[in-house]
Amino acid sequence: MGRVSSLLKGLHRTWLRDSRAFTLVEVITVLIIIGIVTGVAVVTLFSTDTYTTKSQLAIVKAHLRYAQARAIHSDSAWGINFAGTRSHDGRTYSNYWLFTGGDDETPVKFQVEDDSRYVVVFSDGSVGVWPLVIGTTATVEFDEWGSPGSSSITIPTDAGGIVITQNTGYID
Repeated sequence: MGRVSSLLKGLHRTWLRDSRAFTLVEVITVLIIIGIVTGVAVVTLFSTDTYTTKSQLAIVKAHLRYAQARAIHSDSAWGINFAGTRSHDGRTYSNYWLFTGGDDETPVKFQVEDDSRYVVVFSDGSVGVWPLVIGTTATVEFDEWGSPGSSSITIPTDAGGIVITQNTGYID
């Protein structure tokens, strides 16, 4: 009987010891899981390039709508000239400007706030956006009805294409 009692006491002590502490493998596993979750969260929180690119796309669309509205309200042609890229402070910006009267080489100043991190207003009145990459050099001109003409225009960007529908001038 004494042996059984001593064996039970030993098992009881072992069970208590195991139930009150974590093994080294369990601790390391939990630390690895916490590290992975933290790494994913940090990358998601601090990587804003995707959101910045999408907001730049929205700005370009708003500028197209502005040119269209100016054309409708002034009874003359207004447009935007997408001129490619331009460098500033070590970054390459997609460059474009507003124009009127068919003169697509003379920029008309936008009323845009200069935020040198993402939007730059150059001294000639043109605008540069970063990190959005506009994949074309094109001119979009709206007539007094807000129409780009008899063919649709697609402006490719790395955040998706901008489509200006023929005749209606719908910008999507």
